[in-house]
Amino acid sequence: MGLEWEVQVRFPSDTPVAGIELNPWVRVNYKGSYVSPPNYALQFAWYRELSTLPKCVEDYVAFQDHASRDSSMTVYGGGLNQEKHGLLNSEDLKIVKGEGKTWIQVGSSRTYTPSEDDIDSSLRLVSVAIDDMGIKMSINVFVTTPVIRLPRPYPRHMIIFCSLRKFRNPKCIATPFKEESFRVLSYNILADLYTVSGAYTHCPNWALTWEYRRRNLLNEILSYDADILCLQEVQSDHFKNFFEPEFAKLGYSAIYKRKTKEVYSANEYVIDGCATFFRHDRFKIVIKYEVEYDKMALPVIEVLEPDKRNNGLFRLMKDNVALVVILEEKDNGRSPDAARSTICVANTHIHRGLDASDVRLFQVVNLIRGLEKIDSSGIPILICGDMNSLPGSDPHRFLINGEVGCFSEKFRDPLGIHKHLKLSHSMHL
Repeated sequence: MGLEWEVQVRFPSDTPVAGIELNPWVRVNYKGSYVSPPNYALQFAWYRELSTLPKCVEDYVAFQDHASRDSSMTVYGGGLNQEKHGLLNSEDLKIVKGEGKTWIQVGSSRTYTPSEDDIDSSLRLVSVAIDDMGIKMSINVFVTTPVIRLPRPYPRHMIIFCSLRKFRNPKCIATPFKEESFRVLSYNILADLYTVSGAYTHCPNWALTWEYRRRNLLNEILSYDADILCLQEVQSDHFKNFFEPEFAKLGYSAIYKRKTKEVYSANEYVIDGCATFFRHDRFKIVIKYEVEYDKMALPVIEVLEPDKRNNGLFRLMKDNVALVVILEEKDNGRSPDAARSTICVANTHIHRGLDASDVRLFQVVNLIRGLEKIDSSGIPILICGDMNSLPGSDPHRFLINGEVGCFSEKFRDPLGIHKHLKLSHSMHL
C-alpha cells in the first residue's frame, strides 16, 4: 500500500481584490511529512460563487438537464451549439455544487485575477495532485471570502516630525551638477519577507500581499519622476521578476546587491537587498562597489577581549549591505571635448535592531571610511538609504558633523566596539 498524498495550499490573504492576481503557495507532500512524491502533476480549477443568484443558477441547471435528455441538443460536455441557443461563449461553462453553494468555473491555471464580475462573490480553488499514471491522488479545496473592490488610490500624506535645519552641516555647500539638475528618490519598499512578522496588524492582510503592493509601489515611485532611484528591502526574486524588467521598459538601468544571508520561502531561497536604478539616457556606469558589513566586522572582533569575541560575532555579523556606484553623464549633444560630470551614489540599508545602536554606528562608520577614498578624488557623493537612525542620533551626527562627540543617552555599546572605530571624517555631508 502506497503512502497517502496531501496537497497543501496557502494564500497570503483569504480576501481577494478585483484586479489583483491571486498566486497561492501550493505544495504536494506525503501526508505527515515534508517529503514530496518523485513524480506528480497539478491541475487547478477556479470557481466563482453563484449562490447569490439562485434563480439564474436554477434556470441554467434546469436547461442543462433538459439538454442532456434532448437528443436534438448537444450538452456542454461536448460543446453546446452556440448558434442555435446563444447561451455559451467559445469556452464551455462548468457548474458544480460544493460547500453548500453553486459554483461556475472561471479559470484553470495556478493563478487567477478576479474581475469586476467576481466582486461580492467568494472564489473556490480546487487543486488536484495526479501521479505519473494519471490517477488523482489528493485534492485540496480552498474557499475565499467575497471578492472586494480595488480601493481608490489616496494621495500620500508625508509626515513632518521636526525641522531638519538644525541638523544640517554648515560647512556643506551645495555644488551644482554642471548646469543640469536631476532628481533622486530613496525608498524602503518593505520586503514581502517581513510582512508576516505580525508588525503590521493595523493593516488588512490583503493590503500586505505582494501582488497588491507591487503595482501600487511602482505607480508611486514613477510618480516622483526621479532620474536615480535608490530602493531598499528589494526582495531578490522581486527584483529579477518584477522591478528590473518593469523599470527597463521605462528607460532605467539597474544594479542590485542582495544581503549575505538567504532564507527559504515559497520553494526557493530569497533575501532582500539594495537596488539602484538610473535613466540610461542620462547616465552610464563608470564603476560599482559592493559593501558587506559582516566582512568588515572580523578585524574588529579579533581585537576584542577573548571573552567578548563570541558576543562580538553575534552582534556585528549582520547581513546588511551597501551598493556604491559612480555614474557619468552622457554626452546628449554636448561637445566631445566638454568635461563630463560624475557623481557617486551610495545606497545602503543599516541594521534595524532596537538595542543595536553600536552596530548601526559601526556600519555607518565603515561606509564612510570607504567613501572617503572616492571623496578624495573630488567626485561629489550622494548617500541614500535607510539608516534606521533618527536625526540627532549618534550615526546621524557622525555623518553630518564628521564626528560623534559625546555619545547620546540612548547609545549602547556593551562590547566597547567604538574604541576600535575611527569616529571622525572630513567629508562635507
